[in-house]
Amino acid sequence: MSQFRKNRSINWRKIIFVIILLFVVWFLFSWIKKFRGLGAPIYSDVASLTFLSKQSLIKKVVELQSAIDVQNASLIVLSSLEKENENLKKEFGREGFIKGTLARVIVPPNRSIYDTLVIDVGSNLGISVGQNVYAFGSISLGTISEVSENSSTVLLYSSPGRETVGSVTASDLNITLIGRGSGEYEVRMPRDIAFNEGDIITDQSLALHPLASIQKIVTDPRDPFQRLLAKAPVNLQTLKWVVVK
Repeated sequence: MSQFRKNRSINWRKIIFVIILLFVVWFLFSWIKKFRGLGAPIYSDVASLTFLSKQSLIKKVVELQSAIDVQNASLIVLSSLEKENENLKKEFGREGFIKGTLARVIVPPNRSIYDTLVIDVGSNLGISVGQNVYAFGSISLGTISEVSENSSTVLLYSSPGRETVGSVTASDLNITLIGRGSGEYEVRMPRDIAFNEGDIITDQSLALHPLASIQKIVTDPRDPFQRLLAKAPVNLQTLKWVVVK
């Protein structure tokens, strides 16, 4: 009987111990949950503020970079205009007055057909078919063949098959140049007439504008004629400006 009471006492102690342990666990769990519940909003707010701050900085950096890009583009345009102005002064002189209409070449011969070039002036500035076109204000290039409102086509004297009457300055002889394309010409003359490489061929205007210079003289004892190969004294592929008169 005493043994039974002893076992019963031990069982009650175990039950009480388990109850106390469960209470302690519940208390700790509640305390930890409450602590985490208080801390979560603080951490969340800090993270949110940090994120917003970074976004604001990134946006500001992008805005500043855009402003810098705009300034850089403006500087590039300004530099280009200054260089262009200097080139024009070198090409046409510094007197600030050009007889005729200054035009920019927008399509050079190597990107157009039939050995032509396209310029950025047209009927809006009084350009008409048949007007003469010059490089550097004096080198004869060709004539206006087509005109639209804002552009014109220049048919070069060197266009294949085109015949142009000119004069050799060293002899005052009238000759006929036949275009070969890309600023090149061919002239056929009697073999007994003397010519020299480097002789200048001019047009028939009063001002005698240069057309080409003789680059090579080809003769054949069996042929009573000689071939004069001439070339325009300007690189048509890099030509940027012309004057229409």
